[in-house]
Amino acid sequence: MKISAIVPLYNTRAYIVEAIDSILAQTRPADEIIVVDDGSTDGGAELLAGYGSRVCVIHQANAGGATALNRGIAQATGDTIAFLDADDLWARDKLERQQSILLAKDSVDCVFGLIQQFDQRGAAGGAGISHEPQRGVSRIGLLIRRAAFDRFGLFDESMRVVEFVPWYARASVLGLTTEMLDHVVAYRRIHPGNTGIVRRDQQQQESLLGLKKALDLRRQRRSAGPPAPPSAGERPGED
Repeated sequence: MKISAIVPLYNTRAYIVEAIDSILAQTRPADEIIVVDDGSTDGGAELLAGYGSRVCVIHQANAGGATALNRGIAQATGDTIAFLDADDLWARDKLERQQSILLAKDSVDCVFGLIQQFDQRGAAGGAGISHEPQRGVSRIGLLIRRAAFDRFGLFDESMRVVEFVPWYARASVLGLTTEMLDHVVAYRRIHPGNTGIVRRDQQQQESLLGLKKALDLRRQRRSAGPPAPPSAGERPGED
């Protein structure tokens, strides 16, 4: 199994080195690290030069997180993919624990784990932050088979702020299979520049739009009824 780690970067110079170091510190190392610089203006991408060939940096004009993630997926050569935001961190055994599930269970498309929030000073459960690890699905807590994107499509690039919620909702309707580890696999940093703080309204709007699209898709599939059985000579699961 080959694991590609994808990190979208946009004006998070203060945190990107910590994020990359948390990937490099994995007990099961990622086979490649791809950083997609989405038109940053703070010089954060330049800090990555010191990592040499260990980190592949792709530059693009600012187009939003979904476009950056899709660019990273297109570049990736792994058969599994993990994501980390440039201001967050992974637990040291994240990839090792999640890989063991995917190796043992061929029917599982992706594995999530618990997310622990912390404030920018490093304290878990800062003011206004949940003290308990969260079980909600999160992109930074995910290890997913590359084939899932072939089956369910890439991230919706019309979404400028929220990309994972719409994708996950759609993929779940289409049959995505998941497993949740009862173990902290990633740490989400809370700081004044969080998208959920500075672009809260747009984040909520895009999340609701993505969920509506998924509900519409579910209704369409129910209205269409069960798929027709394969004709003679046609194998199930093939296009």
